[in-house]
Amino acid sequence: MKRPTPQLGTETDTLGARIVAWIIDAILMGLITGALVAPLNIFGNARVTLGGSIGLLLTLAYFIYMEATYGQTFGKRLMKIVVVKEDGGPTDMEASLIRNVLRLVDNFPFIYLVGLLFIWFSDRDQRLGDMLADTVVVRVDSQA
Repeated sequence: MKRPTPQLGTETDTLGARIVAWIIDAILMGLITGALVAPLNIFGNARVTLGGSIGLLLTLAYFIYMEATYGQTFGKRLMKIVVVKEDGGPTDMEASLIRNVLRLVDNFPFIYLVGLLFIWFSDRDQRLGDMLADTVVVRVDSQA
């Protein structure tokens, strides 16, 4: 998998694709986490806390690594969108870490309500995590 060429200036045309990409990634991470956590049934009630912690850490690691390395997760790849720095350059580990750790805030109080409000009221459709990481989500350049 290689980092795709971004189509700069398309950040205000990605909300639907971002939502579908998030759903795809959530299903993928749910399946992986479920498979890894299933053996924890031997721990009884502690499995819920342990499983939730494992799921959170795996999901954060997935998003941080994929976006820092390739600019996109599998969901974003399927939806033909990519995360880039505001100047169009590739995301790096620091930007990916910032934008993805702040998913926890963007997700507050549920289903990305804070994140969606930031997207709707920002000029470049940025979540809080995007603003602080200086990133935008744009379409992949289909001509490249």
